[in-house]
Parts: sequence; C-alpha cells; structure tokens
Amino acid sequence: MRDPYLYEDVPVLINKLGIKEQNLLDSAEADYVVFRLKEIALNKLDGDYHTEHFFRMHEFIFQDLFE
Repeated sequence: MRDPYLYEDVPVLINKLGIKEQNLLDSAEADYVVFRLKEIALNKLDGDYHTEHFFRMHEFIFQDLFE
C-alpha cells in the first residue's frame, strides 16, 4: 500500500515547496521551523496547552512546509 503522504516517485513527504530530496527538505524544514518557533517564543499562542492547543501549535510551526 502506498503512503499517501509521500511523493509517488520518491519516499519524501509531499511538501508545499515541491522538494523531493530528503536532505534538502530537512534543511528547509530546519530553517522554517526555527523561524516559526522564534515567533512563538516572542508571541505566545493563546491556549491552555491541551490537545487542541498543541494541534494548533503544530499547524503553526509547519504551515510553510506541509498542508
């Protein structure tokens, strides 16, 4: 069974940047995640740190890379 989160031709997560090389995706992910984590550190996301809040944090952190 094919993983629906991976590109059909390479085992790399489908991403908004269209990157199909894992090492390049890892590098881009590191850059974008550090940027978003800095934003969270400077401007806290409102919430009570329960499940829904962590889902929103995850979405915020990875919004530039993945749907």
